[in-house]
Amino acid sequence: MFMRNRFAAASLLVASICSSMGLAASTDASPATLLEDFVHYTLTAQIEMAQANGEALLKSGLDAEQLAALVDEHPRMRDRLPVAIRWAREVPALESVAASIESTVEQGRLDLARDGGRIDEAIEMLSGTRRARMLAHDRLVEAGEYAVPTMLRRLANPETTPDTQLGVTNTLPALGREAVLPLSTALAQVPEEQQVIIINTLAEIGYPHAAAAILETGRSENVSEVVAAASARALKRLGWDSPESIDLAGLHVQLAEDYLRQMEHLRARPTIVVDSDGNRREYQNIWQWDPHEGLVTLLVPTDLYWPVMAVRNADAARSLQDDNATALAMFVAGNLRIENRLGDRDVSLPVPELERSPAFHATVHGPGVARDVLIMAIDQGDTEMARDALAALARTGGASSLLGGHDREPMTEALNYPDQRVRYDAALVVARAMPSRAFPGSNQVVPLLGAAVRGESGQQAAIAGGTPAERDAAAERLNAAGYQISAAGGTWQDVADTGKGGASDLVYLMVKGTGDIGAVEQVTDAGIPVVMVVPEGSLTEIRTAVVGLPEVGVIKSGASDAAFASLLDSLGLGEPLSDGDQRYYAAEAISALRDLAMTKPAGLDVTEATELLKQGLTASSGPKQLMVAEVLALLNDPSAQQALVNASLNASDEFQQIALLDLAAASVRRFGDRVSARQAADLRNFISHARGDVADAAGRLYGALDRGDATASVETSGS
Repeated sequence: MFMRNRFAAASLLVASICSSMGLAASTDASPATLLEDFVHYTLTAQIEMAQANGEALLKSGLDAEQLAALVDEHPRMRDRLPVAIRWAREVPALESVAASIESTVEQGRLDLARDGGRIDEAIEMLSGTRRARMLAHDRLVEAGEYAVPTMLRRLANPETTPDTQLGVTNTLPALGREAVLPLSTALAQVPEEQQVIIINTLAEIGYPHAAAAILETGRSENVSEVVAAASARALKRLGWDSPESIDLAGLHVQLAEDYLRQMEHLRARPTIVVDSDGNRREYQNIWQWDPHEGLVTLLVPTDLYWPVMAVRNADAARSLQDDNATALAMFVAGNLRIENRLGDRDVSLPVPELERSPAFHATVHGPGVARDVLIMAIDQGDTEMARDALAALARTGGASSLLGGHDREPMTEALNYPDQRVRYDAALVVARAMPSRAFPGSNQVVPLLGAAVRGESGQQAAIAGGTPAERDAAAERLNAAGYQISAAGGTWQDVADTGKGGASDLVYLMVKGTGDIGAVEQVTDAGIPVVMVVPEGSLTEIRTAVVGLPEVGVIKSGASDAAFASLLDSLGLGEPLSDGDQRYYAAEAISALRDLAMTKPAGLDVTEATELLKQGLTASSGPKQLMVAEVLALLNDPSAQQALVNASLNASDEFQQIALLDLAAASVRRFGDRVSARQAADLRNFISHARGDVADAAGRLYGALDRGDATASVETSGS
């Protein structure tokens, strides 16, 4: 035992000495040695040594290209480094340094691959030995889209040897999807022989977004029979059985939609640019043809690349069919997205210059375009675009034009959109249009406006199911997540009966098993996202039962707060309203409800907001309280009148009190006496102590009640 302990102590001492020597030596070692040691110590789990050598490597002065070359020069290191990185990422002390080494090597490889001199060298190697050809192939594939301009110039150069031309022709398809856009851009501009090579290459690569360029070239006025035949064959390989019947404008419209949807196959690997602050920014190439230089590119930020390409394709479709309504909607949607994403950045974008704002184009073409844009925004979860489309509808749409009469009604869907702002915007648009008939979802308009008036901070959640204690616990969890509880009950029907469930942003539904699935369907039919809380034993069964319902998230009872927060994120519920948003929507909703109460359109019932307005009256003060009171004074509902009387008697500010008393009197004159006996008695008592303008206002209210004994009782009590 003693000997074993002495041996262990000696081993620890040797390890300590070695570590100290290694740490000291690492500061003077070459980058190659530091890299080798980082990999060795990582794979042998010597964490301190691995960390020291990794940090020293990053500080050694090598740039990204040099580090990548150092790795790739040795096949053994190229194989071992990814294994070491993968292991190091699982160790907290090594995670950061491993990530930095990995990203630096990746960036260096891209920079090396895209270097013009190396691309030229690789093309020359295509006519060399078998090993040289293999190396050249790998370099050009790594260069991706950046290799295309040089490869096309070599094809066009009569001095290029046949072997090199053959090597370029055979290598182009290996570049894959990254070659599609530059080749498609060049296709119509190059000589016939190169057109055939490009068309065949695009067909072999197999991505359908090349079809528009191939079809346009095959149908051009002076196209040769050879190119036309190659075009037809290529289109068949890309999936079109009858190329002659393809609608070119339709292809561009589909491309515009695909770009708006940000489909991954439509972009290349990003180009990383480090800005002046040291931040790494992702960019994409937009290829264009210059008559003197051939293929040229403009780098744009990746977030702008998608809408820019959508606008370019939509504009191409419009130039082919100026009456194409879908192309127009894509054009408007793309420009709106550019405007929303651009912000205050000064970026040159290759899009048709607009003489007027995107908002102008969203309105000038009528509500049909705005409806189409709204559908796109809803499908793609683009909250800002949805709000832009609703703003356009607010300026152009009337009661008869809000609904398109098609399979999908964007206004109905907007009223159920996850983001609270969009729902409120949609409710305001419908309310101001004064619909003469109800439509699917119109029963949500007035409750949404009432919720906006009530104006609590954060989003609203309803709780259904469980015991009272479980509902209390759920309320605490939801409050912690930024939600106010709008309603709670033992069943969803209990919640719905309160009139507040439909205006909620989320329903927290506690169920016991699949027998309660019907409640989920009721909630989702109302367009509200659902968190289902289920016993662990029923978790798998219920998850299977709600497959296909993306607005439903399932979590087991007793799950952690972190798991609950992650589930909320997955439902995409949007951000809570800011204080400024709340004030804006409250004011707009009050105005809309007042107009509805005065106009009484057949399609909306403003009394559905009575309870929410009463809550807003109690919770507010100052101008907002008077605005809410004005709406309540227009409602033919006894409880509205009684709420006004209570508010007027409880007011502490003299001028506020006079205004509330007069609004209560206006309600009495308009709808008759709905005041309770207790309230009348309270009013008489109030008058007995009131003086001046307040007494005059209270007298006007009591006189409007016309209870017969008003004068005597008041004079007697005041004497």
